[in-house]
Amino acid sequence: MTAHIPPDRHLPSQEAVDLVVALQRCLTNFHARKEEPAILDGEGNDQLPALARYLEARRVRAMLFGQNLFADPAWDILLALYQAELEGVALTLEQLSETLRLSLSVVVGQVGTMERRGLLDEHRTSPNSRRRRAIRLSPLAMDAMASWFSLAFEE
Repeated sequence: MTAHIPPDRHLPSQEAVDLVVALQRCLTNFHARKEEPAILDGEGNDQLPALARYLEARRVRAMLFGQNLFADPAWDILLALYQAELEGVALTLEQLSETLRLSLSVVVGQVGTMERRGLLDEHRTSPNSRRRRAIRLSPLAMDAMASWFSLAFEE
């Protein structure tokens, strides 16, 4: 299975393509054992309640055990951006920092890494500050997150 890239989009990094292909293979293998077709594209509205419960469980876990014990800022950022995408909004770096209770420097560093891997697209830029720019998941990252969600939460 290969990813289709529309002609008006820039080419994603090889790491991002490899990630999506690996997730698609994993999902296909998982569904093959269950004799069901793989679901790579679905209605995001069906995923929102389960995703919201998962995010709340992660927040409660951090409150109960402490924020740093389960430190995984990149994953938290991907989850927040996936939820925002399903809701049809874009988030700024400051919003991510506030929502996830991460320092802005951690968010900026993680976002830079994800951008270099082709997982994020800039939505719009504020001329005043790099921090005020809104970001969204790239199409490849959306495919990867949808595949992960299907694998993790679908029966």
